[in-house]
Amino acid sequence: MSTEHRLSEVLTNKLGYYVPVSEIGYETIWLMKDEVDTQLIPKYLLDNLGDPIVADSASYTDANGNYYLLISVETGLPIPYEVCLVNDEIVSDFLDGID
Repeated sequence: MSTEHRLSEVLTNKLGYYVPVSEIGYETIWLMKDEVDTQLIPKYLLDNLGDPIVADSASYTDANGNYYLLISVETGLPIPYEVCLVNDEIVSDFLDGID
């Protein structure tokens, strides 16, 4: 599933209304290992990734000005590593309960 579709699915579940993919921003980002905040991507994952790290990000701002960002990193495993930020703060349990 693409990162923007994943964010649409997560936000639709969390916010209780459909968030269309057309309202979600998308970007592929390159990150150098030595520049990555280990709060975003844990060191144990960084140690097993190539350099640079290629990640996909999707973002959405709701009517109240809340900013949601999903970063997805391919790790070589069947499921990518995902981290979600709300208003620039990592919310570690934001994706809980959403398959």
